[in-house]
Amino acid sequence: MVTVEDCILGNSALHDRFFATTEILARLVSSAPRAVGMAQLEEATGRSEKELLKLCTALSRAGLLREDAPGKWALTCDASLVTLEDVYRCAMSEQQTRSRKPAADRAPNDVDLLVMQAMIAINQSVFKHLRQFSLDRLKVSAAGMFPSTRRALRDPGMEDSFDFTVSGREASYSPEQVAA
Repeated sequence: MVTVEDCILGNSALHDRFFATTEILARLVSSAPRAVGMAQLEEATGRSEKELLKLCTALSRAGLLREDAPGKWALTCDASLVTLEDVYRCAMSEQQTRSRKPAADRAPNDVDLLVMQAMIAINQSVFKHLRQFSLDRLKVSAAGMFPSTRRALRDPGMEDSFDFTVSGREASYSPEQVAA
């Protein structure tokens, strides 16, 4: 029996960096617009100050964080403008800087080109899906799950109804049904 690891693209190191970076941003989103200190980040993530400092520095280089005071970090923009794609790109860039190896002294061949085309397509697909998840979703989950109105559907009969997902199924309810 083969076991598939629960990690991004089968890369546990990338997955760990991606998850840790998202944890840091989640703590910052819940405290926004106030800056968060290293002690708070350590408590929220269970990670060491050394590891957190590396990740915060990487997020700062990516333009997602700024250091307000020594050891205190804040988001550079509204959480709705940051997506998991940004987090993934930051984690990927850190992985690439860590694993830079000298270039091989050989000319690219057909296999190299084929694999490179496949990797580009896979990354584009991953980016597309991660782009759909902005960090403002963390604000909603931190405050509790609240229903969203269906105004986007432009259905006059459903103007004031709410969406709920229960046991994997979506249901719509009018304000009167929700109040009851």
